[in-house]
Amino acid sequence: MRITGLILVAFLVVWGIQGMASPANPAQAMQQTTDPAADLVHNFRLGSNLERMAITTAQTTHTYGMVSSFKVAAEIHQLAPKYQPQWDANLAKAYAAHLTPGELQSLARQGNTSPYFAKLQQQRSLVGADMQASSSSILQALVTEALGNVVKQQ
Repeated sequence: MRITGLILVAFLVVWGIQGMASPANPAQAMQQTTDPAADLVHNFRLGSNLERMAITTAQTTHTYGMVSSFKVAAEIHQLAPKYQPQWDANLAKAYAAHLTPGELQSLARQGNTSPYFAKLQQQRSLVGADMQASSSSILQALVTEALGNVVKQQ
C-alpha cells in the first residue's frame, strides 16, 4: 500500500472542497476550557472531515480497488475514534498558530457571527498546510490500518 505520496493529494482535494467546516452549527454542548483553539475545534466539529479524508486517501490506493469499498468505509468509520483526538489536537494547534487566543475564543463562542470569522476564512490555506504537515501520519496510519483489516477479513 503506497499511500504516503497520495496523502498530499487527498489533503488538497478534500480540504479544498470540504475544508474546515464553517463554524455555524455548534455541537450540542459548547465547550469552554482554557484552550480556545480546542474549544473552537470541538464546538463546531471542525475535525469531522477525518473520515472523508481517509476514504478519499484510501480510494487512491491500489489495495482499495481489490476490496469492498463499503467494507473500507465501515472499517474507517470504526477506527476513526482511535485517531480523532490527535487529529483534533493537531487542528487546534494549526488554528492557534494563525489566530490569537482572543480571536479563537470569540470564534469558539460565536462561530460565524464572530467579528473574526473573515480572518478565520482567510487563514484556511495556512491552517490546511499546517494540518497536512502535522497530520499526514495520522491519515496514513488510519488508512493503512483500515485497508489491512479489510484485506485480513477476506
